[in-house]
Amino acid sequence: MKSALDTYLGWEQPKHHRDCTRPAWDISIRTDDDVARSGGHMGAVVKHGCSDEFCSHSSSFAQTVVRIVCHSCGAAQVVYGEKTDDTGTTLTDTRWVAYGLPPRQAVGLLLWPAQPWLNTGRAHDPEPHDFVVTVLKVKKVTADVVVGQITQSRGAQGGVVWTALAVPHPDGQYGAGQSLQWLHANDGRGRGGNPLRTVTAAARWISARLSESGESQ
Repeated sequence: MKSALDTYLGWEQPKHHRDCTRPAWDISIRTDDDVARSGGHMGAVVKHGCSDEFCSHSSSFAQTVVRIVCHSCGAAQVVYGEKTDDTGTTLTDTRWVAYGLPPRQAVGLLLWPAQPWLNTGRAHDPEPHDFVVTVLKVKKVTADVVVGQITQSRGAQGGVVWTALAVPHPDGQYGAGQSLQWLHANDGRGRGGNPLRTVTAAARWISARLSESGESQ
């Protein structure tokens, strides 16, 4: 996660065959606990060796497989992954991944809940999400409809503030490393505009920057 945008942008949907008449996915997950590493000559088992004394790998590993199949057109996709302390599957809820939650409306904009970039202690926070911002009447977040981003931060005394980015532009000087670059930024503490102590204040700041730039809402 580089930013709240990663909740919505950069994901790919499995593809049905062109002549599919009843597109629907049958999704299953399987875990095999003892899969031998291969890749040697003629698929021979590879003995794992690593100079990292904390490496948990061995010559076999637990593998998680996701199988995605359409029974109508026959399209199938299989995703393989090694199950480790850092990878695998997690049973959770849309409240925590944010994707799938409905957007809220504020000052003539839609605020789409996003998985927090800074997630420390957010599970029990009264506002557990960051937000990707679009104009009204948007049904799905894509790069061409995003107009802003709101993320939670901390002020000089440790209180909650909200940072905001507005008006995406390929030559924007803000948002390095993110999916989009931005023309305007507010750090929530007074740099870039008034301090932003609520989500609504951050949305209002974005709305003002859009108006200044002549962006329609």
